[in-house]
Amino acid sequence: MKKSLLTLTLSLGFVIANAQMGSLAFSIGLPQNEFKANTDATGFGGDLSFAFPFQKGTPVYLGLDINYMVYGRNDENLDLSAEVRDQNGNLIASLPIPLRVVNTNSLFGTHAFIRAVAPLELIQPYGEVLFGFRYISTSTRIEDRSDERRWAKDPDDSNLISRQTVLDDWILSYGFGGGFLIKVAPNFFIDLRADYFKGQRAEYFDSEDTASWTVTLSDINSDDPDSIDGDNLGLETQPRESTTDLLNIKFGIAVKF
Repeated sequence: MKKSLLTLTLSLGFVIANAQMGSLAFSIGLPQNEFKANTDATGFGGDLSFAFPFQKGTPVYLGLDINYMVYGRNDENLDLSAEVRDQNGNLIASLPIPLRVVNTNSLFGTHAFIRAVAPLELIQPYGEVLFGFRYISTSTRIEDRSDERRWAKDPDDSNLISRQTVLDDWILSYGFGGGFLIKVAPNFFIDLRADYFKGQRAEYFDSEDTASWTVTLSDINSDDPDSIDGDNLGLETQPRESTTDLLNIKFGIAVKF
């Protein structure tokens, strides 16, 4: 994981330093084929890309595209309680434990691409091929809703009790696409783009699965915040598995330097 992040950081730094075209876009992800048959989730997120000419004076670019989207999220407020007993087992009080549980399914993708742009004046159609990886994950966050934040543990996040990645997978991803650059000002364009990706098989959850998850409490110690953690999460579903083909539609702005 650390090696992959280092490689991504170095690649991004190189592309930005040499970029002569950049775009920022809103992104919609639509599962395709077996992925679509397995889940009806739609992803929403953002896309960032940088590119530089393959050779000076030619309309062919090499670049890097980075995309992040959430394809399912649900949260629930829970008002739980735990019994507080003395050393003899006598009940002293019932301790209220107000929690908030947030489940998020997300996709992060990074792809190198080759793009050919028609050198026209007002509308410039282009085509591209892409190759890279996507990271699919489901994470769960348990938050403390009590006024005194009795159970929170993170000094940088006053609400956080526990955060964990329940399931994740790296996916080899490749595809093709294209779009239009519509000129609105010198060096500024509206960027309309669609990319179709073939993705390897992976295991994943969707929001219908995570909506049924519960938090159960046992052996709660009122003096020990660590007695509530991610292990209290009850997973009542099995992950889905399929190929992960995806149609990614993007609406944004682009700049040529």
